[in-house]
Amino acid sequence: MYPGRVELHLHMDGALTEAFARECLKQQGIKEPEDLAAALAAQPLCENLVDYLKCFDIPLRILQYAETLERCAFDLVCRLAGQGYVYAELRFAPASHCAKGLTQQQAVEAVLRGIRAARVQYPEIGIGLLLCFMVGGDADHEATLNAARQYLGQGVVGVDMAGAEGMVPMEHYRPLFARAKAEGIPFTIHAGECGSWENILTALSFGARRIGHSTAAIRSPQCMERLRESGAALECCFTSNLQTRAVATPAEHPIRAFQQAGLRVTVNTDNPTVSATTLANEHRVLADQFGFSDEEFYRMDRTALEAAFVGEGERKALLARLETLWAEGQS
Repeated sequence: MYPGRVELHLHMDGALTEAFARECLKQQGIKEPEDLAAALAAQPLCENLVDYLKCFDIPLRILQYAETLERCAFDLVCRLAGQGYVYAELRFAPASHCAKGLTQQQAVEAVLRGIRAARVQYPEIGIGLLLCFMVGGDADHEATLNAARQYLGQGVVGVDMAGAEGMVPMEHYRPLFARAKAEGIPFTIHAGECGSWENILTALSFGARRIGHSTAAIRSPQCMERLRESGAALECCFTSNLQTRAVATPAEHPIRAFQQAGLRVTVNTDNPTVSATTLANEHRVLADQFGFSDEEFYRMDRTALEAAFVGEGERKALLARLETLWAEGQS
């Protein structure tokens, strides 16, 4: 089974191991919940996205210190390297880690230190960092944009809009993304996860080069056609979409329909701990549900690298490494 080598949609704070969380709780003098594993991982079927997001309560409580953020990033990159990743883009919202006095700049610097330290041990893995704006967090967006501008090309590769989609109309963020676009900062946007295909059209009109989740697109031929015309890559997250009720049943997930319609599809975990999954597991369940072949997964990994927010030189090198690993696996 092809294990998966490239991921574009991975929230760092949704990927803490239970052991790491337990250690941090103890160090910080925070009482551990009776069932830590259950607090970190969502139920197979949540009430909605907001219910799913409750699993971030503990990660966001403990990831308020530079040392903890650095260690968290280091641990995650080392685990991804051990799983055979060629490239991954991690994402986090620096504004969510300032409750104990850190600035957004300090939070970003801490995560970048952890990534760099892990890549000293595993130089073969490529890692990019996306900074998330949070829906409803308007007061923090200027500092996040400034941090993205400051560290772009130094580990930060772009920005994202995440959180409870629908709480604020997508159109509200047009000026924010117009600034990102004017400053040459690539961006992806969570859109269409909570039923609104119109949000996908709005995100595309901003100039989004990728769309997170995008499940609602299947409800609109107009949206499907616009996605095809735009060439935007879709960051599909099968397991988490089931948990948040973005789709009603496994068979109704549109990833196969997207692929058959000629859209640019990628496979992602979203939150490995919260959704109790890995990229290899996402491939297994998609193969079982929709009959995807190893070659199709390999092609989706290539699509992900083609859509990654990296320079052309790095992209060429990553594609060459992916191709070599694929060839070795076929021999």
